[in-house]
Amino acid sequence: TGDVFYYHRKLAALFDVGLGQTLNEYPTPVVWILLLPYGAGAGTRTGYLAGFLVFMLALDAVFTYALYRSAGRRHDRAVDFWVLFPPLVGALGYLRFDMLPAVLAGGALLAARTRPWVTGALTGLGAAIKLWPALLIPSFLAHKPDRRPAGIAFVVVGFGLAAVSLVAGGMTRLFSPLTWQSDRGLQIESIWSTPLMVARALRPDAWVVRISRYQAYEIFGPGVELWVGVSNVATVIGLAVLAVLFVRAFRAGGGTPVAVAFLVLTTIAVMIVTNKTLSPQYLLWLGGPGAALLLLRHRATPAERPAIRHTAYALLALALLTHLVYPTLYNGLLGRTGPAMLVIATIVTAVRNLGLLAFTGYVVTRAWRFLGAGQRSTGDG
Repeated sequence: TGDVFYYHRKLAALFDVGLGQTLNEYPTPVVWILLLPYGAGAGTRTGYLAGFLVFMLALDAVFTYALYRSAGRRHDRAVDFWVLFPPLVGALGYLRFDMLPAVLAGGALLAARTRPWVTGALTGLGAAIKLWPALLIPSFLAHKPDRRPAGIAFVVVGFGLAAVSLVAGGMTRLFSPLTWQSDRGLQIESIWSTPLMVARALRPDAWVVRISRYQAYEIFGPGVELWVGVSNVATVIGLAVLAVLFVRAFRAGGGTPVAVAFLVLTTIAVMIVTNKTLSPQYLLWLGGPGAALLLLRHRATPAERPAIRHTAYALLALALLTHLVYPTLYNGLLGRTGPAMLVIATIVTAVRNLGLLAFTGYVVTRAWRFLGAGQRSTGDG
């Protein structure tokens, strides 16, 4: 509950310090959204926790119902998947606001090809509250008939909220989330901290793990700057890979709905694995589109169906491993429960991270392959 009470503390001081000094690590619309449970809880600490939980559970329920309706109002494995996925990630999924971008990304994928304006609006809202969903819009614009409604809705919602944020909080507050992110160090659960965390498990005295001013546990010591640099290079390479896939998607006329879903998952996975930060709730971002992908198996080609099934199983396994990392083994990872637990927690974290890398490689290759099939079908490949 630490982050929820942190939100409450910051919101309670909002009228004293102003919007420009409130939750600067998040885009301005997040402050307005987090004020909803604050008002519902009458400003009290316990009321805010209850209101926050109700808000996240309501988002979960709305997306579950959307999956149910999209499945023709019948029982479907996509609903089963989503019912399982958040609890496998853990209670943390309901105690951070990452449920919101997860549901928005999943909803955008559900609406693609049928209500493109909804897809654009949801993606614009996601971009306004978490920034990275802006990278999803090329996946949806590749399909020419959807380009105009999806693009207009994305611009109206996303850029509209950015303009309102600029007026409300000023230029510095508008860009503060980007500054905050760039200044952060190497988070201990991230892919790029794994070599150092493994070395630390063998030589605990050579590295220090402590909570930083960015409300995250980071590692300090030999090699940290090197691996931060590697992460930066990986981010550039990841963006280049996405750019190539987006070009392929446009050449394919958008590809099949399954190809689009794999491109969405690829975009999110690349953003997660290349970053120097990785919090456990980030796994939720993959769950929404993963559920929407599973719903598409009824319209999938014979080549696409096994890939959909494998992706769903992999996501459930990654969710469970993430739950083991945090909170189950986290005290061990911090070195608070002895050397044996430090080794065990580090091994589990390393396995989870290797699994994330393998998952990313898999969805990248599936997106490339299925978009290529779309190119051949349109005679462009």
